[in-house]
Amino acid sequence: MKVSVDGLLKALVDLMCCFVPKTEWRKTLRYRMVGIKKERNELLDAGFKIDGEIITTPQGVKIDISRTADHPLYMVKVVFIRSEYSLNIRRDSIVIDIGMNRAVASLLFATNDNIKRIYAYEPFRPTFEVAQKNLQLNPQFSGKIKAFNFGLGASDKTLELPYMEDSTGGMSTTHDVCQNVNNATTEKVTVKDAAKEIRSILQENKEEHIIVKCDCEGAEFEIFERLRDEDLINKLDVVIMEYHFEKPDPLINMLTQNAFAVQTKIGSRRSKTGYIYAVRMPEK
Repeated sequence: MKVSVDGLLKALVDLMCCFVPKTEWRKTLRYRMVGIKKERNELLDAGFKIDGEIITTPQGVKIDISRTADHPLYMVKVVFIRSEYSLNIRRDSIVIDIGMNRAVASLLFATNDNIKRIYAYEPFRPTFEVAQKNLQLNPQFSGKIKAFNFGLGASDKTLELPYMEDSTGGMSTTHDVCQNVNNATTEKVTVKDAAKEIRSILQENKEEHIIVKCDCEGAEFEIFERLRDEDLINKLDVVIMEYHFEKPDPLINMLTQNAFAVQTKIGSRRSKTGYIYAVRMPEK
């Protein structure tokens, strides 16, 4: 009977996991011994190039993948292969990227000639520094991107929040996502009034199509409530959003009440996550 090397490795890892007591430890072991190799092969098959700690996408975007515990390969796959944030547009546009993380999505947007500027927000300093490194790797694209080390929310505030370096994509300014986690540190985070910030962007870009990409681990609800209260949702043209922790009904209602056509895609019913894709319909 012929058994592949990958099959043997998976069987060995499964056996080792029988002796690992905690679920999270088992997940980490499986990812480091099996998952990383699988994701690397998927990306290579899709035309990506990997040189040491740098991966280059088919569009020529370079991304640092040195912090493997933070699953950067998975993030690259979601953005560039699954195309969760891909846009085909012909009109000059700007993007407001709420939840920049490592700047992977912002850099994808920057490869689009019709996207003229990106305003990107990341509240956690360690994550922002990784994003800055990725922007520096891509001078041909990063000139379009204005990156800000603060988050958006219902009001101006400064918070002391838990932070995990191995889960930067899951950090939140509105929900405690680090309960019962031993390796969490504390970060001082600035959040600014979403309505004030976005109104300023709208004033700077009166002739442009306005696209919002929002992936901010629960803060999307208070952000869009604030925009609704200030009558700003109807100034947006496209919204691409990942929702978290709650059912998306309030977000859908706010968008449809402002003449958006909305499509949702469920990610996980258990954790109440998924995507919202919304386009404002032109007035007759």
